[in-house]
Amino acid sequence: MRKILLPVILTFAFTFVFVTTAYAELSDVEESDSGNLDKIHDSKYKASAISVLRNSDGELLSVIKTSATRYLDKPITDEFIDTLPVMKKGILNGKNLEMTQVTLDYNYEKCLTEVFEVPGYTDQCNWYHRATVTILGVTDGIGEKYELFRGLNHSYTVKPSDSVTSYWTIIRSD
Repeated sequence: MRKILLPVILTFAFTFVFVTTAYAELSDVEESDSGNLDKIHDSKYKASAISVLRNSDGELLSVIKTSATRYLDKPITDEFIDTLPVMKKGILNGKNLEMTQVTLDYNYEKCLTEVFEVPGYTDQCNWYHRATVTILGVTDGIGEKYELFRGLNHSYTVKPSDSVTSYWTIIRSD
């Protein structure tokens, strides 16, 4: 499993024309850092994630729902969605809709590899991280990373040995 930025959730492999790796992130970046992502409100996509946080004993710590507020308006978004099995199809207000889902897991590293200069924190294995952003992204076969969907409506802490499973649901219209 690859480590992608600060608190990341996981990698999951798909194949289409070239190999693509999907990953989800939990990060503490601000909405202004959304780079080349567009507002999702009037797009053909609706995306959300349910993230389940568990401790090392498997006990439930929290469940967070995140609605995507931004998306990547590039062909790779549809190329990725096309690799997922369609769970449901339908017509609403004259538009064809299809729903896909992807599940992504991440198990935190036991300890950090670097200790930061923060008073009171000297143990690499007891750091807590604050997550405020949930991201669904892909890495293509040549290593280029793309954020496909981003949501900003949560905040919680995770620590080493915690695991996070994100269940992304994507609805696309024509």
